[in-house]
Amino acid sequence: MSVPSNGPRPSHRHRRRQSPVVAVILVVVGMVILFGAGYGLSRIIQGASSDAGGSEASPTATASSSTTGPEPEPCVTVTVTPGAGLPSPAQVTTNVYNATDRAGLAASTAEGLQLRGFVIGAIDNDPLSKTITGVAELRHGPSGESAAKLLAFYLPGAELVDDGRQDATVDTVLGAAYTSVAPQSEVDAALAAPSPSPSGPGCSPSATPSTAATEPSTPEATPAASE
Repeated sequence: MSVPSNGPRPSHRHRRRQSPVVAVILVVVGMVILFGAGYGLSRIIQGASSDAGGSEASPTATASSSTTGPEPEPCVTVTVTPGAGLPSPAQVTTNVYNATDRAGLAASTAEGLQLRGFVIGAIDNDPLSKTITGVAELRHGPSGESAAKLLAFYLPGAELVDDGRQDATVDTVLGAAYTSVAPQSEVDAALAAPSPSPSGPGCSPSATPSTAATEPSTPEATPAASE
C-alpha cells in the first residue's frame, strides 16, 4: 500500500497554528521585563533624592544647634558691710548750709558733725537759695561720692546730688524735714550691719551704703545746740 503524497501537510499546518501563541508569550515576557527594569530604575532615583535631602538637612540642624548659646550665669546674693570702703569722718570736709527759715540751723548742725569728727568748712545759708522739702541734699562730685555716702548715715533720708564739682568736699544743705544729726551709736550699727546684695554676671549690684543711709533713724534725745 502506498503512502499518500499529501501526508506531512497536516503537521506543517499545526506548527503554523502554534506560532502566534509563542509570539504573544514573548511579548508578555518582554513587557514584564521592561516594567521590572523601569520600576527598579525609579526606586534607585528615589533613593538618591532621599540621600541628597538628608545631606542638605544636616547643615541646617548643625547650624540650629550651634546658635544655642551657653546658659546664663546666675545672680547670687552676697552679704556686704555698708561701711566697707567709706572714709572716716576725719577724712571728710563738708560745708553746712541752711535751706530753711530756721535761724541757726546750719551752725548747730555743723557743731554736731564736728563733734563726730568731720572737718567743717563754710557755714551759711544755701548759696543756691533752693527750697528743699526733704531732710537734706548732699552735693558732691565724683571724688566726693564716698564722703557723701558716709554723711548720709549721719543724716538719714538725705539725698545725694552729684553736681560735678572737681574736689572732694561735700555741701550739706539742710531741708525742711531735717531734725538733728543721728547718734553715733546708731550710725556705727548701720555701718556694721550686714546687708544682702545681688552680685554676679547675671545681675547688677546695688549701692547698698546709700540705700542703708535712707533708712529712718531715731533722733537724738537731746536737741541740737542753739546758735
